[in-house]
Amino acid sequence: MAPPPANTQFYQLQTKSPVTAVTNQWVSLKTGSSAYTLATQQAAASKFWYSQYKPTGTYAFYNTDDTRQVALQGPNGTLLYVIDATNPSTGNIPGGQLMEWATFTIDNNVLGVKDGSTLTNRSFVAVQGADNGYGLAFYDGASPTTQRITPVTLNLVKAA
Repeated sequence: MAPPPANTQFYQLQTKSPVTAVTNQWVSLKTGSSAYTLATQQAAASKFWYSQYKPTGTYAFYNTDDTRQVALQGPNGTLLYVIDATNPSTGNIPGGQLMEWATFTIDNNVLGVKDGSTLTNRSFVAVQGADNGYGLAFYDGASPTTQRITPVTLNLVKAA
């Protein structure tokens, strides 16, 4: 485990959406959880740093230290949930799950994904839970889903 390099800039992720319920929310990781959710208060927002994965030109996003990466995981490619993964590798992907990490892009401070997919309408989405709270996933933009989803953009905001 290594801390981020000295003088590393930290960021928080804030949602933007035309839907009031999910705009200006903050990406947060509740204690004891591995799934990121949305919080109304910036104080609850997780702080991230990133480094470029040179072979693909994409970025790995880290929470706290270099062992905890933001990853996308799900049983199929329809909805890949945004999770906190410790030392992700091909050897520790849960059975029956798809998982990817270090596939993030940054364009004008907006987070995206570049993983080789040819689908063009993919986006991050807020996923409304039974408790009316919101989780966060990456939607393929084409497949039907029974989940209540709302497209959002994830904007990088410099953390204080």
